Parts: sequence; structure tokens; C-alpha cells
Amino acid sequence: MKLTTLLCFFLLLTAITHAQEKDKYGRPPLIPGIAELKIGDNVPDILIDKIINNDERSIRTSDYKDKLLVFDFWDTSCGTCIESMPKLDSLQRVFGDLIKLLSVTYQPEELITKFFKSNRFLNERKIPVRRASVVDDRILRSYFRYETNPHVIWINKGKVVAITGGEYITGTNIQSLLDGKAVAWPLKNDRFDPMNPLMSLSGLSQEVTESPFYGYSVLTGMSNDMNIGIGGLFFKQDSILNRSRLAFFNQDLSALYKILLFATKPAVTLEDMQKDPTKIPYIPHPDRSVLEVKDLSRFRSDPNTDIAVWNRNNRFCYEIEKEGFVNEMDLAKAAVEDLNHRFGLNGRYEKRKVKCLVFIRTDKPLADTVETGKGGRSVPALVMMSLDYTQKYPPAVNETGLSFDVEFNMLPDDGTIAGFRKEVQRHGLDLIEAEREIEVLVISDVKP
Repeated sequence: MKLTTLLCFFLLLTAITHAQEKDKYGRPPLIPGIAELKIGDNVPDILIDKIINNDERSIRTSDYKDKLLVFDFWDTSCGTCIESMPKLDSLQRVFGDLIKLLSVTYQPEELITKFFKSNRFLNERKIPVRRASVVDDRILRSYFRYETNPHVIWINKGKVVAITGGEYITGTNIQSLLDGKAVAWPLKNDRFDPMNPLMSLSGLSQEVTESPFYGYSVLTGMSNDMNIGIGGLFFKQDSILNRSRLAFFNQDLSALYKILLFATKPAVTLEDMQKDPTKIPYIPHPDRSVLEVKDLSRFRSDPNTDIAVWNRNNRFCYEIEKEGFVNEMDLAKAAVEDLNHRFGLNGRYEKRKVKCLVFIRTDKPLADTVETGKGGRSVPALVMMSLDYTQKYPPAVNETGLSFDVEFNMLPDDGTIAGFRKEVQRHGLDLIEAEREIEVLVISDVKP
């Protein structure tokens, strides 16, 4: 009896230990005792073994003490990582022995070898892609910790000079480092907490911070402590401090106005659409927004512009905090007013005449109608959303007056408006192109 109990305990302990060996992504644990390396740190002499698709099975970081060494962390579930592999192979050929672009994954060798042999995207290229990749990695992830892929470590002449996302692996950026130029690319910081305040006002007296007039807003340029355009809008009501906070990080002007103005509108739920089919959530359709500014370069980068320079000059972080429980909509309205003043702009919603796709009734009897909530689709609310999200067609507008659902095929098989119109007409409805006055998002310069 005692032996059986002891055996069960041992099996349970083994199962628990095994479960704790992997993190939430299924990766093996970090190696104990290895300190994480950050930008500016010198890289120790690390032995990197188990490299496939490479001339050498193993290398040492010291082999590249006078060169540029780039680690691109990936795994087979990262579509962005896989899509970038042909580009990485091409850049490796262009720069030759001056650099080493090495992909790195924690996944086992057998799986990765099979992946490179079977992946159609990589094998159907003019030159089939066989990325040089570290497999079964634990040591590099222990030195360079990350949560999400792609995660890129730039080591130039033995020192960590940047930690970025995959979009920074370009020929221009590589050449900049080879030319000895200093770079200030945004840090890919997977552990950045957007709920932490940008400002610390702990030095203020309690009387000041508890005043009903307490509040502040802060606008900064791009931060290198986080990703480009991280998340969207971050809203928090602190019941302990009795404050409300709204913030965004590393957004450009177009994005921040869309995010904030969207938050000033009441949310539209599926229930709302069923009750009133004319209602749909605001969708970022290009024809639902208007830009009336002299300097377009503040809102979008030119193809010939250095994107890193443009980001530094045209991305912003912002935070507004007020005393008491202020709802997100009111705080967003206050933020829009504040930023309008700071940027000399006027961001708002207003009615404009726009060419639209209009759902209408015909004199034909309705077909395939279904009681609301009984398995059909709200017409045309959900259909309009589906059309608008494709951004292929003019904004959709509902003039059917329907208050019930229809059994609808959401989009045509042939992907054309003509094909979709046949589906609409099958139900006793029609779809026409006509100019209508709809609500659009407008950003314009403030007139002097």
C-alpha cells in the first residue's frame, strides 16, 4: 500500500514537473543563471550548435566579433516570419560575408527539416528557400528573451545595437550599420505594460491628487521602449485612486485620430443591428474618411522616405488622466479636443455626400425571410459590414426598411458586385450605386 502511494505521488510529481517545463507558448524553459542581454551590452562568446541549412553545424558569436550578426527568432506558426524568409535569403546573398542572418527557433530539428522540405511557399520560389536556422534553441532565447515572433536581435561588432520587429530587416538598415551609423530604432518590448502611466506624479501632495480638479495630459514623440503602433486605445478606471486614464502609444496622426474618434461613438452591438438594421459599427473604409490638410507628409510616409526617420518625427504617445470615474467616450472626446489644439487640426465626424452601394426594396416579393435571431443574417447590417471590410467597394447604405433577417450568402463566389447583386435580387432586394450623405471622419487644418 505504501509503495503504491509512493509510486502515485512520484508519477504526479513527474507530470507536474513536465508541465512546468514549458511556457504558455509550448517553448522549453530558459536556462537558469543566464542574464538577459539588452541594447548596449557586449555579447559573450556563445556556442550556437544545431544549425541546419548552413555550411557549419555550429558557430560561436566570437566568430562575428568584427561583423554584423542578426538573429531572427521564428517558429512554424508565425506566418510573417515565413513570408520574410525569401527576403532574408536574398539579403544574405547580397551582403555575403559582411553579415550573418541567422533564423532561430526552439522547435526540434526533425520538425524544422520536414517543414523546409514540405512548405509550398518556400519551395515554389525561383530559388527554393532553405534558411540557415538554429533549431532546438534554448540558449539564445535565454540571453534574448521575447514573447512574440518575429523578434530580431542586431549584434554589430560584438555589441547588441538594436532589438526590433522583422520589418526592420532591410538592405538600407543593414547598410547603415555596416557604414558605422548609430541607429535609434524602436525597441520591441514584449513586456511593456500599457497600463503603467507615462508620467509619475507621486511627488504631489495628497490634497492636490485628491482634488476634483486634478487631471493632466501629456504628449510625447515616439518611444523606443515599445513596438510601433502598439495596441490601440488603452482605457482604465482606477477604483483605488479614483481616477480614469486613457492612452495610446507610437501611433501616427491618421491612426490616433481614427482610434480616438471611434471611441467617441457609442458602441454598436449585434443586438443593436438586429433592432435597427441601419446601424453598423464604424468601419475604417477609405471612403468613410477625408483628409483635408496641406502637409500630407505628417500623415503618411513617402515611399522614398527613410521609414525609421519618419517614425521618429511622426509617431506619438499620449496620455490623459482625470479625477473620478470618467467613461471612455467622454475621456476620448476630451483627448480629441486636446490634440486638435496641440496639432492645429480639427478631427471630427460630419455628413458628406459620397458615392455608395445602396440596398433597396423592389416590387418583387421578399424571399427566404427569417425571424430576427432565428438563423438568418441582419440585412443589410452584417452584409454591409462584410462589404465595407473588403474595402473593394463604395460604402454600403441601407434603405430597405427591413426589420427582420434573410438567409443570405455573405459575398459572391465570383468576388464581383455583379455577382453579389444577383444574390441580393434573389431575395426581392436590389443593390445600386448612388450618391448619399453619410457620416465620415474628417481631419482638416485649423484655419488661422
